[in-house]
Amino acid sequence: MPPMLETQRPLASDADLVQRLAQRDSTALIEVERRHWSSLYAQVYGMLVESAVAERVVREVFTQLWFTAERSPLRPSLWTWLRDMARELARAELALAASNNPQESSAIRGSQ
Repeated sequence: MPPMLETQRPLASDADLVQRLAQRDSTALIEVERRHWSSLYAQVYGMLVESAVAERVVREVFTQLWFTAERSPLRPSLWTWLRDMARELARAELALAASNNPQESSAIRGSQ
C-alpha cells in the first residue's frame, strides 16, 4: 500500500487572508506572518540597524494588523499596508531615539 500523501490546501491569497483576519481567524494571522515577516524585518532593520528594536517594530506591525483588519479594509493591498505601517513605526523609533540621545541619532542618520 503506497504511503498516504497529506492533502495540501491551495495557498490563500492575501485578500482571502485579510477577509479571514476580519473574521478574527488567528490562523490567517499566522500565515500572514509566515509570508511577510522576513521582508518586513529586513526593511525595518535597514532603517534601524538594531535587531531587537527591528523585531519589536515588526511584532507591533502584526499586532496592529490584527486589530485593524476587523475595523477597516486594508487598502490598497496587504503588503502595502504592512510596509507602510512598518516604515511609520520605524520612523517613530528613530524619532524617539533622536529625542533621547541627539548625538547617537545623528550618527545613525549619517550612516543611512
